[in-house]
Amino acid sequence: MITKNEKVQRVLGGSFFERTWLWMISKMQFLLLGAHKDKTDVTLLKQIRKERVSMLTAYESYTILSTARSVKDLVGDMAEVGVFKGASAKILCGLKGDKQLFLFDTFAGLPANAKEDGNVHTEHRYTCSLESVQQYLDDYDNVHFFKGLFPDSANTDEAHEILADREYSFVHFDVDLYEGTKACLEYYYPRMVSGGIMLSHDYSLLRGVKQAFDEFVSEIPEGLIEFPSTQCMIVKL
Repeated sequence: MITKNEKVQRVLGGSFFERTWLWMISKMQFLLLGAHKDKTDVTLLKQIRKERVSMLTAYESYTILSTARSVKDLVGDMAEVGVFKGASAKILCGLKGDKQLFLFDTFAGLPANAKEDGNVHTEHRYTCSLESVQQYLDDYDNVHFFKGLFPDSANTDEAHEILADREYSFVHFDVDLYEGTKACLEYYYPRMVSGGIMLSHDYSLLRGVKQAFDEFVSEIPEGLIEFPSTQCMIVKL
């Protein structure tokens, strides 16, 4: 449910009711998108939603597609932290061309709340196995998976060999919590190319995500761009 009421978030988050509500609002949004957007794009997003459970609305999925496409000619790879079942990752797979895509998730659901988050989530909510996502994205080359809590999963010896000196044109965050969002911003910001985009889900919905962004933006020259959905982004100068 899209609400800032933390009791409702805790009870309904990840539930059948949340998924049903997202399906209902997305069905309406797909009708509206189909009236004025490229039909190939709309068909793709509808197909992905049929294939995998997604906690994004249709508009939020379209924002990922549109913003990622806007930087396709920039140098720099792509990444996502918070993969869940791989629906948004598949959007990026179709847009990345020859770029590398790095996907990070615990693949065991959410970690514990920090005090900045309030009592919003239960541990292990939004769990999906690594093997399930790998199988779903098996047709795409240059896709790399990292299991564990970010940024520790990016700092292992094995990960360092792959990730050292990487630059990024697009990264997507969907980690729900303050500490994870803060870690994403601190890790990726210095690695973004000029014009690169950091896009996040849940900015206007989850107070831990919002606090992490607001604190970070207060220390950098770039401003925050907020969408009508729950999303926000930073474009690197």
